[in-house]
Amino acid sequence: MGSKYREESKLETIHNHSLIIIKHHEHYLLYDDERWQCKLFLNYKTQKVHNEQFILNAVSKDLNVDVSSLSCQYIASRIQEKYSVSHNENRVYNHKLYMMTIQPLLPVMEKDNFVINNKHYYWMTLDEMMNDSDIQEKNSEVVEFVRDMVK
Repeated sequence: MGSKYREESKLETIHNHSLIIIKHHEHYLLYDDERWQCKLFLNYKTQKVHNEQFILNAVSKDLNVDVSSLSCQYIASRIQEKYSVSHNENRVYNHKLYMMTIQPLLPVMEKDNFVINNKHYYWMTLDEMMNDSDIQEKNSEVVEFVRDMVK
């Protein structure tokens, strides 16, 4: 009885994450996540209060841009069950999708890929993501969510 209860409670635990979509022409900003060994959209644990300010500050810090050059807009949420590579189990996620703009874009960000603060970033189209076997194996649900919501 104990193990069944533990399995059910895992599925009832919802992991709240904010996904950050930064688009440049037809390309989206991804980073190379070492734990997942995959390119992912920027993402942060959703905060219970002042989440938008939290993610603005986090992106500002991660990308070395002034927070005043960022703007953020909530797009949608979706609850998804998916396999977590870093936890070796299925998890239920409440993904909140935000569109963020950076004005002006730093010159280093004009390249196809670049490194800031020891993190490797890439610009990819949705088609490139759909054709990337690692992304499809580990994060296809998120790419589909973005494709469905961002026109």
